[in-house]
Order: sequence, then C-alpha cells, then structure tokens
Amino acid sequence: MPNGKICNKRLRASKPKGKDYHLYQCQSKGAGGCGGVSRRGDLVDFAISQLVLNFMEARAVFNAPEQDSSWDKEDELSAAIKRRDALTAKWESEEVSNEFFFSALPRLEKTISRLRAEKHRHAASVERQRASSAIDITELRRRWDLPEEEGGLALSQKRAHIREELLAVIVHPAGGGYKPFNPDLLEPVWRED
Repeated sequence: MPNGKICNKRLRASKPKGKDYHLYQCQSKGAGGCGGVSRRGDLVDFAISQLVLNFMEARAVFNAPEQDSSWDKEDELSAAIKRRDALTAKWESEEVSNEFFFSALPRLEKTISRLRAEKHRHAASVERQRASSAIDITELRRRWDLPEEEGGLALSQKRAHIREELLAVIVHPAGGGYKPFNPDLLEPVWRED
C-alpha cells in the first residue's frame, strides 16, 4: 500500500519454511505490488469464513423469500420491443426515411438492452434468494469446520459459498513491524442482489 493507497493487487499464498500455516502476501514492488501486506492465511480464512456464515445467517433471518418473483418492468420491455419492430416494419416498407430509422433505432436498442439486463439481474437475484432460503445455515455452519471424511464440506464447496457472497476482500496494512492479527483490517466487498 504505497503512499497510503490500496495497490489493488491480488495477494499470493505462500508457505513459510518450518511453519504449519500459509501466508497471504502482496507481491514485491518490483512485481507490481506494494510488498507491504502479509497475513497468516489460516487466520484470514477463518475470519472470512465467519463473516460469510454470519452474513448468510443474517440474510436468511431478515430476508424471507420473495412471495412474488415477477419482474415489474415486463410491460415496459414488451412495449420497447414492439416499438422497435414497428419502426423496422415501417422502414422496410419505406414509410420512414433511412435517416430517421438509423437515428431512432440505437435509442430503442439501448433501452431494450438495459431492460433485458435488468430482467436477468432480477432473475439471478430471485434464484440466489431461493437457493439461500433452501440452505440450512445451522447445518452448513456445523459442517464447515468438520473434516471432509467426517461429513464436512469440501474446500470447493466452501469456496463456492464464499464466491456467491463476496466480490473481494480488501486487506488493509497493519503498520510496520509485527502486529497481532486484526480481523477489522479485512474489508469484505459483498455482492449486491
């Protein structure tokens, strides 16, 4: 973090010699990083896991599944598509000029694209909400720390849950020299529904 600014580089995992844990470290300045951030990976992993589980639990409690999953702009999208199709038909039958058609069409296409993107985001949000309401968070929490051979979650399953909730985690520097681990220096960037 040169000059107090986030360098925005991914941390790399490494295993120090003679230690039973891994580290997450920023690359050196020569490799494009700041070289100023390093954390014990096991402590970061535990803290992030707890943040995600707590977030999922809070969402399950406070966000009951939607009763009505319909999208409220379906009529607006249909109307925009009809206007575009009507404009195209008029252009093909030479009722409107090329100049008018080619100036009006991009605006309609932009509106249609925006509405379709909103519709896809809404559908994805509804699906995430549906999936999260089906998760038994108590059981998930119980299995999170169990070894896989005892019915615990596989690492790939844990990663999938974390990726579903988080876009990134910003790791702020702790200051010079050795400092005890401080989970408050981990800033989660949550996915928005």
